[in-house]
Amino acid sequence: MKVIKMLLIGVGAGLASGLLGIGGAIIMVPGMVYILGLSQHMANATSLAVVIPSAVVSAAVYQSFGQLDTTLAALFAAGGMAGAYLGAALLPRVQPEHLRRIFSVLTFALAVRMWFS
Repeated sequence: MKVIKMLLIGVGAGLASGLLGIGGAIIMVPGMVYILGLSQHMANATSLAVVIPSAVVSAAVYQSFGQLDTTLAALFAAGGMAGAYLGAALLPRVQPEHLRRIFSVLTFALAVRMWFS
């Protein structure tokens, strides 16, 4: 049953990633924490590893439709890698409840911003 839950969370995250370009973490992290019972730290790290293959597949499909700006993607990737390194280095120093709150506030703020734009 746990494998089925994992696959369903993965499908939901992949669908959201491909359709909305969100990377899937917004689905995977809460799914791993609240449905699978993983720690916040483990969910964050696992989500990042899963994002790579799903992002590659989505980007390839977008490229086939002519909707990918590779120069822009490369520039964002360079900045993203630097930020990811810093974030991953900070992760062990942040309490799980603080991570959940930061994730919740960021998700809510983005939802409100998108709703009213």
